[in-house]
Amino acid sequence: MKQVLVLLFCMNMCLGLSAQQLLGIRNSNYAGIQGALLNPSSIADSKLKWDVNVWSVDEVFANTFLYAPKNSFPFFGVGRIIKGSFQENLFQTHFNPQDPGKLYNLSFSAEVLGPSFFAKIAKKHVVGFTISERNYSNIKDITGGLAQNAFAYFLERDLWNTPFHDSTTRVNAMSWLSYGFHYATELYSKGRNVLKGGISLNYLQGIAAAYVNHTNITYKISDTANIIFTNSSLNYGRTDIDTYKKINNYGDLNHGHGFGADIGFTYMRLKDPAQYNDEVDEKMQIGPYKTNYVYRIGISLIDLGYIDFNRSSATYHLQTDSANFENWHHSKFASNIQFDQSLSAVFYRGDSTKSLTSNHFNMALPAALSIQADWNVYNNFFANLTIIKGFGHGNNPGVVRPDVYSLTPRYETLWGEVSIPFSMLYYNQWVPRIGLAMRIYYFFIGGDAPGSLLSLNSLQGVDFYAGIHFFIPEKTKPNETALQNK
Repeated sequence: MKQVLVLLFCMNMCLGLSAQQLLGIRNSNYAGIQGALLNPSSIADSKLKWDVNVWSVDEVFANTFLYAPKNSFPFFGVGRIIKGSFQENLFQTHFNPQDPGKLYNLSFSAEVLGPSFFAKIAKKHVVGFTISERNYSNIKDITGGLAQNAFAYFLERDLWNTPFHDSTTRVNAMSWLSYGFHYATELYSKGRNVLKGGISLNYLQGIAAAYVNHTNITYKISDTANIIFTNSSLNYGRTDIDTYKKINNYGDLNHGHGFGADIGFTYMRLKDPAQYNDEVDEKMQIGPYKTNYVYRIGISLIDLGYIDFNRSSATYHLQTDSANFENWHHSKFASNIQFDQSLSAVFYRGDSTKSLTSNHFNMALPAALSIQADWNVYNNFFANLTIIKGFGHGNNPGVVRPDVYSLTPRYETLWGEVSIPFSMLYYNQWVPRIGLAMRIYYFFIGGDAPGSLLSLNSLQGVDFYAGIHFFIPEKTKPNETALQNK
């Protein structure tokens, strides 16, 4: 557990450095191709003629078990956090010995969006392409006893000779490459009412995955020589991590294939042409400097699909009435296949192959329903409400997107904007967050929970994003509806 959590924190610091939802950026009228990742129809009413994302990174990390006290690292002490992770002298746990059955949760996601673009190819038609590397990890309902034992490498003597039971833990983790084609268009327009739609189709290449489910474990750590299991069973699957030790080419990263899809619609209520008058002709122009809607409402289904991990992959089932893992602390494994075989031998009285059940498995994407409501309060001032409701997968393998409920006021112009996302993140526990995001010309930076890095509170998660994209705005053109009503 400690190694897993440390790895996630380091990925968070080194790779993620941003938030998967980008609440302060993706709802902007100048979001460009970023907006299509939340709702594919958003690019149909973009104020940009074309947009090229050069590079951006984003992440969400939250957990209820591990933390670093706010006085244990300096202001924006990324280096100290990384160093403390590897030296294992920074983080503490919320484990309560009086309540070893208390449940804890962890959720992590990160995305690196590479060279991507969209362009308006004809009137009312927009196409785009994205390439990204994505990571999701979930640990759901792990008992405090199991989490603490794993964090301490099962060497915490105060927990020895104590029976522990865990029937709730679920683990799902997946990394993959995504190649997306995006299309959006205007479906309906009459008077002040406009409806736009969009779809994204994604080809997926699986890099790595692992899961644990149907957990029902009763165990006792006697000492460094014996871990005793009684009436225990679980299922797990994984890609072979040993294949990553020698990566000679791009194909060595590929452990499976899959497809994903997003679909979305956006309704816009345009401004009343009666507000225009002869004295202010510029208000009869629409383009990159003007907003022509009172409000817009979007709805989308995102990340529908799965990846079939069928290369260097396997699934296992462990079950026993009584078993003793002897000399566990001194056992050395040359590969994870040897580790799998050793576990099988422990649970099946010397049979090292009986636990193997399949040489492939499917992992579902972090599917979600999203609703976005954007209100043009006054001139360049907006208020945005976004809801993202992640779908669970029951006991089937699949990563889960945490729920997000956010309210984001923002001020935006073509060459700059600022927003303040107020959000609630839910993954079996409510986590309130206040963020800040800014865009200056082509560069954006922000976060939905910067308090930890600013040493304002203990570190249980970090949420920070940044990127650069180049764009060409739409040309200003007459508002034909306003002209007809003059």
